[in-house]
Amino acid sequence: MRQKITLLSVLLSVLLLGACGQSNQSDQEFLTEFDGKLEHVHGIGYMGEKGIAFASHDGLKFYKEKTWYATTDQNNDYMGFNVVDKGFYTSGHPGKGSKLPNPLGIQKSSDDGKNLSDVAFEGDFDFHSMGVGDINHAIYVYNGHGNTQLSSGLHKTLDEGDSWERVKGEGINGEIVAIAVHPTNEKMIAVTTKNGVYLSEDGGEKFLPLEENVNGTAVYFSENKLWYGTFYSKPQLTTYDLEEETKEQISLPKLGQDAVAYFDKKQESDEMVIYTYQNHAYITKNKGEKWSQIVTSGKVD
Repeated sequence: MRQKITLLSVLLSVLLLGACGQSNQSDQEFLTEFDGKLEHVHGIGYMGEKGIAFASHDGLKFYKEKTWYATTDQNNDYMGFNVVDKGFYTSGHPGKGSKLPNPLGIQKSSDDGKNLSDVAFEGDFDFHSMGVGDINHAIYVYNGHGNTQLSSGLHKTLDEGDSWERVKGEGINGEIVAIAVHPTNEKMIAVTTKNGVYLSEDGGEKFLPLEENVNGTAVYFSENKLWYGTFYSKPQLTTYDLEEETKEQISLPKLGQDAVAYFDKKQESDEMVIYTYQNHAYITKNKGEKWSQIVTSGKVD
């Protein structure tokens, strides 16, 4: 009996050490300083102590305190990237040497990207247009082509991918480019198309236009506001107060004929970051009064 207990103890110790080795990989092992180019960025977001994450075609890059870092593992081609309160959700394709299926379907990570786990459609879909609520983790995806698993159109899951529902999306003019989900209200989502910016408060069944006859480029929710980018002869960044239903223009750096492709805001702060279609990135710590460029044509500064 004592031998059985001893053997069981050894096995448990090995399993626990193995689990710790997988989930507690140190930042020194997982991150290395980076001085290269960002390519094919498909999402950005503030990721706690790691700084600002940039989801590129060869893994995550992080910007923190004027220093850039790159991941040494899980260097996947990330798309539909959404940072949430406990990690991130993403789609895309596996990177070189990865054992993940192609395409990724929807994956999530709760350890800053060291490990990924399947949410849905692994090996079947990659979603360029995907929104995930920061706290509620409600997932909305736009699927341009259907198959036996998922028809074309706008779909949502409120249970981590166990079940999916196609939503009507009435009122949307054009093909969806970007999706944002409110952090706590799973029924409130916003989308952009090349024809405007649209808001739904009934889970995506019906949308009302916030902007029309403009190119909607980026969209993001805080608890009380919707932030969105547009382009019509010049780029703009607008906040829409969800309670007051009022709009405010945010000053942008000189972008010329460029526009905001991705936007994120640091919680409880006036700090914001944008990434543009021409592969520039800027950060402001005073709500747009002054912007500092941190990426120029993909080259990190």
